[in-house]
Amino acid sequence: MNQSKPVDLSQDTHRSFVLEMIGFSDAEKNMLASTFRLTGRREYSYVPPSSEGQRADIYLLNADNAEALKAMEEHAPNVYSPAVIIGRNEVSVGWPFVQKPIHWMRLFEHLDELTQAALLERSQREQRADPNWNGQTSRRAIDKDAPEVPVVVAPRLNESVLVVDDSATVRAFMRMKLAPFRFDVDYAETGEQAIEMAQAKTYTCIFLDIMMPGIDGYEVCKRIKSNDDTKKTAVVMLTSKGSMFDKFRGNWAGCDAYLSKPVPENDLLSTIARFLPSARDESK
Repeated sequence: MNQSKPVDLSQDTHRSFVLEMIGFSDAEKNMLASTFRLTGRREYSYVPPSSEGQRADIYLLNADNAEALKAMEEHAPNVYSPAVIIGRNEVSVGWPFVQKPIHWMRLFEHLDELTQAALLERSQREQRADPNWNGQTSRRAIDKDAPEVPVVVAPRLNESVLVVDDSATVRAFMRMKLAPFRFDVDYAETGEQAIEMAQAKTYTCIFLDIMMPGIDGYEVCKRIKSNDDTKKTAVVMLTSKGSMFDKFRGNWAGCDAYLSKPVPENDLLSTIARFLPSARDESK
């Protein structure tokens, strides 16, 4: 693990760990890094190396790339610096495997479990002060005398999200899926209510149903995007319709993305990750 001081795992703190992606194209790395930004809102977050050669706390390997499996031998993941494998066809290498297309919550859970185990093992090792530690069974020898770097960092501020849907089932689903990422989530049941709320509060993203009582989602989106105070807010249309004409109407109204109902969890997480302020800053 990162040369870190023993931590009290019972504390509700935010800890950041360096995750190295092996065997992925640049496009795949960008996609993964985008969604990993969501973990910055959780107790454990995973960030790419900030500089070339920065030591990783945990590895993510692409099993579809034969060279990545060879590279795993070189990196030698272990209990102190574990690995998660993703791919289309499962491989037996002794580490958790997540099948493509990626189930994000399952991947996050595997990373959390391995990271927590590694923190515990490191804490126990340091308490033992094992004189036989050689960097091979635990970590690279070069890291043995490296200065300690705390992994506890300041928590991210919560961004606000507005869910506009007259279905209580949809609202409950969105509440359940967004809660683990500590978004400040508000709800509206009509288009008129949504416009009023959007003008009174700044939202990172608005999830907007198309078919609602009163004015429909297209008109709501058009009004939000034509208002100087709200036009920068990302609008994601929630629709049970998938025709090209419906998407044309949404694009004409100015929406930023579409999600089909019922909303797949993975699509929800990857979509909202695109509109976090950090993601928008990098795209400039």
